[in-house]
Amino acid sequence: MEHAQASSRRQFLRLSGLAGAASILPSCGTAANTEAKPVGQAKNVIYLMVDGLCNGTVGLAHHWQLRHKATPLNWMQLLEHEGLHRAYQDTASANSPVTDSAAAASAWGSGQRVNNGSINVDPSGKSLKPILSYAKESGKATGLVTSCRITHATPAGFSTSVPKRGMEDAIAQQYLEREIDVLLGGGARHFLQTQDDGSVIDYIPQFEAKGYQIVKTATELSAVRRGGSLLGLFSQSHIPYAIDRQNDRAYKDVPNLVDMFSAALNQLNGMKEGFVLQVEGGRVDHAGHGNDAGGILHEFLEFDACIPIALEFIESHPDTMLVVTTDHGTGGCQLDGAGSAYLDSGPALDRINQLRHSFEWLQQGFEATGKFDPVLLKTALGIDPTDTQAAIVQAALDAEVVYLSGALNQAFGKQLNELTAVGWTSDKHTSECVELFAFGPGSEAIPPLIKNYEIFGILTKALGIKV
Repeated sequence: MEHAQASSRRQFLRLSGLAGAASILPSCGTAANTEAKPVGQAKNVIYLMVDGLCNGTVGLAHHWQLRHKATPLNWMQLLEHEGLHRAYQDTASANSPVTDSAAAASAWGSGQRVNNGSINVDPSGKSLKPILSYAKESGKATGLVTSCRITHATPAGFSTSVPKRGMEDAIAQQYLEREIDVLLGGGARHFLQTQDDGSVIDYIPQFEAKGYQIVKTATELSAVRRGGSLLGLFSQSHIPYAIDRQNDRAYKDVPNLVDMFSAALNQLNGMKEGFVLQVEGGRVDHAGHGNDAGGILHEFLEFDACIPIALEFIESHPDTMLVVTTDHGTGGCQLDGAGSAYLDSGPALDRINQLRHSFEWLQQGFEATGKFDPVLLKTALGIDPTDTQAAIVQAALDAEVVYLSGALNQAFGKQLNELTAVGWTSDKHTSECVELFAFGPGSEAIPPLIKNYEIFGILTKALGIKV
């Protein structure tokens, strides 16, 4: 296995081109790194982030990957590359040490901390100008990609200003007004809005009138004309979980995050003045809230597959700054010690593979009939439920709870913990400091410890944007 890992690292270096780009990118790991000379202005920025990534989720996915693929995570391999600038990021919001995604994205997007629930609106009620608006004014193209609704908090934090994150209809309207060049994700329901008087606003024709290509499937996405504006809406709400897309043929024409990221780069590459692109692996956060071990593992693995795409791009475009990070932790996910001398933790990484669907997929299946279905439960989790467990879930269905994950964890949480050795601290966000990796022009300005709102100034300075 050690030979396979070494071979994988060499392959990753070759694909990313970072080993050969040492003369272009600054080195790290020595005291001289703090005085590295600027390597020039960034024409492009790729901001690659995963929502709600706990340090423990990285450990879970890393050891699963080593065990089943005989190779480290791309996330872990970033640590071995020359040109890396690494920081530990304080993620607090203006009114709490534990941020939500809206405040976290706003800190990146506007350079100021705001209250949880706000998007680029400060505590006094003043609207703040987001980074994609500055980029537009400087002639750069702009793009947002997410596995969540495209109107969700994280993409909105780079591009819009609303007092409450739930104002997703208004966010869709601002995307149209501000002419974000590439928009790929879910959230189609916010582009066809029913008003209080019963009238309907359909924004799709208005995007088309501005020259946007409109796509709704993976097949259509793969056939888009290169260059120009693009709007891809692939689900009414969030993109289905990766684990469900892998195991349910009904989702075969829904693109994954790698597909969307690659398509966005294809559209934005070659723009004369460059571009700023934010890409979010958003559903790690949702699986953390649900304490869904299978969901969180496969969501992060899908995000991790985006990293080589980004590195390959900056190899051929050394005037691109790349940031890879997360906004906060969610759920306190950990692979725990199990069994005598913890010797059952490894086999638990095999047993987690019997999880074939997310809690969300189960909820949708149960809600279709209003009844708990033991066959569906067995298909998703590989568990034969008892009558008591079935009754817990049925009671939640009868009560029409918004999220069934609470009942599923009440009924099956202990069993799932014994199966997977995955533990949780809560179903909420966490205050942990998080990793930030950066490469390329401007990355030399990143200090070892950074507050989330300080990143905005580093990005705009790297791009030569005056604010």
